[in-house]
Amino acid sequence: MLRRVLVGLVSLVVLLLASAGLGLWLAKRSIAALDPPLPTAEEILAFDRSADLPVHLAWINTASQKMPRSAVLEPSLDPTPASPYVMSHPSFVLEWADSRMFLIDAGMDRESALAFGRPIEWLSGGEPIQPIASTAERLGGALARVEGIAFTHEHTDHTSGVAELCHLRSRPIALFQNPLQVRESNFTTRPGQRQLAEAGCLEPHLLESGPLYAVPGFSGLLFFAAAGHTPGSQVFVAHVRTNGAVRTWLFTGDVVNQIDGVRQNIPKPAFYSAFVVPESTARLDTVRRFLAELERDHGAGLLVSHDQLSLEASGIGAY
Repeated sequence: MLRRVLVGLVSLVVLLLASAGLGLWLAKRSIAALDPPLPTAEEILAFDRSADLPVHLAWINTASQKMPRSAVLEPSLDPTPASPYVMSHPSFVLEWADSRMFLIDAGMDRESALAFGRPIEWLSGGEPIQPIASTAERLGGALARVEGIAFTHEHTDHTSGVAELCHLRSRPIALFQNPLQVRESNFTTRPGQRQLAEAGCLEPHLLESGPLYAVPGFSGLLFFAAAGHTPGSQVFVAHVRTNGAVRTWLFTGDVVNQIDGVRQNIPKPAFYSAFVVPESTARLDTVRRFLAELERDHGAGLLVSHDQLSLEASGIGAY
């Protein structure tokens, strides 16, 4: 009897491991096949100076978590592995002159942040996550001015805050997505996709005129399909007019998790890209090089979602 129970348990473990392995293999194969065309640097940088460009950019950090850089950069390629690193979980707020607002990502509420941070703490050897404030809490009455939203990708640390946003809204919020974000998924993105579908206030708009998508109704805001990290990952471009000057900002999402990943072309740790989030390392290398060119040769600003220290040094203010 005991022998049969042990054989059954071993068989169950083997089956679970085989299923997990198959899921990882399928996700890896699927994302490796995605290679959407990138726009040119000239297309990214072009804008109409007479257009109604956004006039203010800020960020809301919903949670912070200190951890070693080795959790987000391949340690064998990192020249400064002892430098500090803090993982942030922001929502970015763009505002136009008529007071309309647009959000890029929604961050997390307190409960979601605590749940998300526990396995990250264990995997990274970092400190416990520190929830700060949800996007809805920080916006307060200004939430009524949010007319549009989009997500760099559909992982729950970027989407969880949308439930509270919708709970406090009386009108729909337009949601903008590229075709891959709508039509492709894997086991890492399906929970976030369910959160968007169940939020209750999002009005989806599928844009299909890429590779550079102009967000209708929000002049000066564009995005392109990045893939690499998730099937539907997208990088946003905003031409922001401040004090008469226009600065181009790129919102990288999780193409990298620390800005040196772009500036020094350092990939994420191999274990992470193979087993935590199955990524296309070749595609991410291509996108990192493209972003580095835009910053180095054209002066575009990079806003890396999970790099709190670089966001604080960027010059954009907290909302």
